[in-house]
Amino acid sequence: MGALQAAALACATALLAAGPFAARPACAQGAAAADKSAPVDTYVSVKRPFLAATEVVAVNAVVWIYDRYIRENGTNPGFRIGFNSWEENILNGFEWDDNNFSTNQFAHPYHGNMYFNSARSNGFNYWESIPFAFAGSFMWEYFGEVHHPAMNDWIATSVGGTTLGETFYRLSVQISDNTATGSERTWRELGATLVNPVRGFTRLVTGDFTRVHANPTDRFPSRQNAVYRVGFRTVGEENLWTADTSRVFMELAFAVGDPFEGDRKKPFDSFEFGMQVNFDDKTGLGRAQAVGLLTASPMLQTEKSEHLIGASQHYDYFNNNAFELGGQSVGGSLLSQMKAGDDFEMRTQLHLNAILMGATKSDYRSISGREYDFGPGLGYKFGGVFLYKGHPFLVLSHSQNWIHSINGTSAEHVLSGTRARVDIPLTRGFSIGADYVLYVADRNYRDFPDVHERVPELRTGISFNL
Repeated sequence: MGALQAAALACATALLAAGPFAARPACAQGAAAADKSAPVDTYVSVKRPFLAATEVVAVNAVVWIYDRYIRENGTNPGFRIGFNSWEENILNGFEWDDNNFSTNQFAHPYHGNMYFNSARSNGFNYWESIPFAFAGSFMWEYFGEVHHPAMNDWIATSVGGTTLGETFYRLSVQISDNTATGSERTWRELGATLVNPVRGFTRLVTGDFTRVHANPTDRFPSRQNAVYRVGFRTVGEENLWTADTSRVFMELAFAVGDPFEGDRKKPFDSFEFGMQVNFDDKTGLGRAQAVGLLTASPMLQTEKSEHLIGASQHYDYFNNNAFELGGQSVGGSLLSQMKAGDDFEMRTQLHLNAILMGATKSDYRSISGREYDFGPGLGYKFGGVFLYKGHPFLVLSHSQNWIHSINGTSAEHVLSGTRARVDIPLTRGFSIGADYVLYVADRNYRDFPDVHERVPELRTGISFNL
């Protein structure tokens, strides 16, 4: 696992450890505050633009120092910057780079999340924090390395960083508790800092790390759940029975907020985040996905159903032996909730997306030196969850993406993923389940033979619902 992938796993572990605290309802939070004789003042968000800008510069400085003097023992010439490299980059402008897939599709968006949270943790709202992500990435592309600035990096870092940044900001706010004291306060702050290091630094230098004061009024949504899952995955070629062995995986999934209960007033009041760590695979971090609801309005409502129409922002990263896809997208969303009696419920989602910048595997090495292509595209995601007494016993989903390659091989990529999951509750929050996932890729090349790929995957395991 790379350093950033290991950091992501550490974040997941911190979230799991803090889960019982983060999941407390608002009423429990208030009771705890009263027990500690916490102040009853109202939380006030203070904008600190100078500190936010300073932290953006500091993020780039810390990353540059690591790359220049620690990474590869300081032998990499790509970070020996100066006036000559800055002039060269300004005169040359944007092009495309040849970094590996995980660097471009995960490390760069994670980097962008730190720019975004430099502003978000200093009192700026979601929309106001976005320019900081673009500015920080622009600064790095032109002045942080010798390599010419890359358009794909700027988009992935800025847009992907915004999606991950708001996700990690919301999760870290739930883990920390401004009314806590003693050892509980210390462990909460450390856990929240693992999830969102920049916010932790901001709280340290401003004194919020230890100061007892009110929590944000929107700290907890109306509903949320977290699931930790561990088990075995079997990946085949064309058919499952061609697989040679099964390998261990771990998965962490969050569903925060309920738009049908009013969690749709601000961007990411409702969001989903999931990550999967694979063992004995091409990379440790095999999947990371986030989708946040930007806005939604009622469209139709009856006694037993409700439908919302809105817009969402998506981050997708798949990098494993079964599938390779990365991208940042935005689009329209149709959300539906239908009930049958008091115990049964079905929820569906339909997202129609514009892929701002996608990346996917190429079967032929191009002049770029990469083994994957870049390009914009279109896609859709459809999913349905069937619940009995609040437990999702059946999950069905399908996604389809088209990516038009504009850098790499000349190709049209059509990729799909279909999933069916059955989950049976046991006791004390535990459940057992199985997923069948089918990945299909059709890569249509202008100058090479087309390639069709069909990769089925079976996952079985035990889940703990936090």
